[in-house]
Amino acid sequence: MIILLDETGNILDKIMKCLIVDDDPLICDLLEHFCSKINEIAGVTTTVSGFESINLINSTSFDLIFLDYNLPDITGRDILDLNSDSAVIMVTSNKDFALDSYNYPKIVDFLVKPLDFSRFYKGVLKAKEFISNNRKVPEKDARLFIKEGGKLVKIKLKEVAYFKAEANYIAIVFKNKKVLTLMALKDLEPKLPDFFQRVHRSYIINLNMIDVIHTGAVEINKEHVPVSQRYATELLRKIQLLN
Repeated sequence: MIILLDETGNILDKIMKCLIVDDDPLICDLLEHFCSKINEIAGVTTTVSGFESINLINSTSFDLIFLDYNLPDITGRDILDLNSDSAVIMVTSNKDFALDSYNYPKIVDFLVKPLDFSRFYKGVLKAKEFISNNRKVPEKDARLFIKEGGKLVKIKLKEVAYFKAEANYIAIVFKNKKVLTLMALKDLEPKLPDFFQRVHRSYIINLNMIDVIHTGAVEINKEHVPVSQRYATELLRKIQLLN
């Protein structure tokens, strides 16, 4: 088990900041009311203007956007094309758009008006899963909690030399110790800061910990970690050794 935290100590997998975009103020109010019932939603911003939503998206980091497709000043499709980070739940009275909506990977669900809380909640659960699978830990003071011997222990990611898959566990290797936690490497990888890099199906390394680069391996704390051919180019690109 691993619990990921941001630099302020918030649990990353549980906090969502939301934007509601709908030209109908009553729909905005209803969605905001629904959001107030969800503990994991930390803050809600609403707007009835598509153009204003673009300014908000460009200036604020939202985890989840409830987006009306039929806006008077700009279409929901235009906003979708500009949004690159947030999970999106479409809000529409056009059932046909539901089929087209899945051309956008950030769309996790759609709500057809009139809205009800049960259907809304199912969409939020999908958004939570999407966000959890795609959210990275910030590099600044990045931390996580691991379950070790019936207790949760905080570690700093910058002190981790590498992660190694061992059966159903991950070995978290430091300079002078190793701890095991129950988790799959593939589930951890998308959440890690950019100074970590997969180099092998069983290894993710801290790039700042590399001492020597060999052909087919790197040396970290006098240990040789294998580098498979499929990851070698990306490793070199990340450490800026490619011409």
